[in-house]
Amino acid sequence: MTRKTIRGGDSLRPASEAALVQLWLDAASRVGPMRDSLGRSIEVVYPGRRTGLAGPDLQDAIVSIDGGPARRVDVEVHLHEASWEQHGHGGDRRYQGDLLHLVWTPARGGAGRPPYILAGQALADRAARGRRRPDTDGWPCWNERSGPATGAEVGVAIRAEGVRRQAERAAVLESDIEALGADQALYRAVMRALGYSANTEQFEAVAEAAPIELLSALAGSSLTARRMRVEAELLGAAGLLPSQRGQQAEHPHVRALEEAWAAGAPRAAPAVRSWTLAAVRPHNRPARRLAGAARLFCMAPMARRALAERVAGQVLAAYEGERGQDLVGWFQVKVGPEDFWARHLDAGRLAARPLPALIGRGCSLELLVNAVLPFTAALGGWSGRLELVTAADSVLAGLGSVGWNRHTRYMADTLRLDRRGLGSALAQQGLLRIYRRWCREKHCGECPAANLAVATPAGAGIRE
Repeated sequence: MTRKTIRGGDSLRPASEAALVQLWLDAASRVGPMRDSLGRSIEVVYPGRRTGLAGPDLQDAIVSIDGGPARRVDVEVHLHEASWEQHGHGGDRRYQGDLLHLVWTPARGGAGRPPYILAGQALADRAARGRRRPDTDGWPCWNERSGPATGAEVGVAIRAEGVRRQAERAAVLESDIEALGADQALYRAVMRALGYSANTEQFEAVAEAAPIELLSALAGSSLTARRMRVEAELLGAAGLLPSQRGQQAEHPHVRALEEAWAAGAPRAAPAVRSWTLAAVRPHNRPARRLAGAARLFCMAPMARRALAERVAGQVLAAYEGERGQDLVGWFQVKVGPEDFWARHLDAGRLAARPLPALIGRGCSLELLVNAVLPFTAALGGWSGRLELVTAADSVLAGLGSVGWNRHTRYMADTLRLDRRGLGSALAQQGLLRIYRRWCREKHCGECPAANLAVATPAGAGIRE
């Protein structure tokens, strides 16, 4: 790829922030220590990776500052330093952590801005030479050397890490069962999974403000009426009812939600003050996910402890009948064409096209992998029913792909593996564990997959 530059007085100035990001990726770990505007020495061990999400341009860079221990930081890139204010980063919590600010042109003032590295001084010589490399070039798993490992051996190692990831989650959930009770522990785990990475904490706050015991006590003259009350409780705890946002309830469904909320006992202020909507797909907006949760939890008996036992029993039955994939459909929440949520992303916000499900197949798989199966294993360990642990592990091993995300794609590319051979939930969970335990911090010498993959010919892939 040819990097476009601006000719003239600043002949090497990149034409865009994207080009400056690429310059950093090409050169930052090769140029030696750089100085920032505070005079600190910054040595880049790893330049970071693009995320494609709202927030800093690069995440998980590893640097040493003034010769200190390696630490992980984000990197934000601007052609002009004043873009920090123009882009509204100063009040954005996503930019409040450890951060390097790479700029081409400094600005006057600077109160409230992070210290900066002048890219023109630090990286221009490398840019002039025109050398570039992939983000991961130079790491042990990219070394070309022969050895006995095969793609199948790498696949075994990755899937073993997937089993360990489920065991680690189950251990955490065992503590939740002990502290909260089985029903609330499962409910909270499902709510966290529905929040995805952007709103995990917010969904957990809703689960605490509107616990499963409260939802279990709600009644109605029909299943529809009961669903309405549960949906109103969840949206109200989340602060997402129109009246809580200064909006009018225009649709009959929304007016019914407001009435159900108003008819309940006095509540505290909403548990959530702000939601992350940037980079959240429209059909994954929090209001839709909470409506899906309301329908989902009304599907099972809501008497105390019945929810956890029914879910665990469903997993066990799927394992014994070798029908683990059937669980995916059990956790889906579909809606008819006349349903309010078939046409709306939120109260007062129409969808561009009909949406046939509040919880579709992909989201159902996510719930299974991230909440239901680890919980079933946890319940088995906590209660001494090892058949539940076996069932949860076996069902996970038989599930298809959850779908690729930025971390699993990164790991497959870093290890130079054929994604077609990683099309199972277990393998993808293994890639996530490898990323978070070793690759994110670049502890390459300890990584089981990297130590095998360096001996695997490029493009060998994995066949399951």
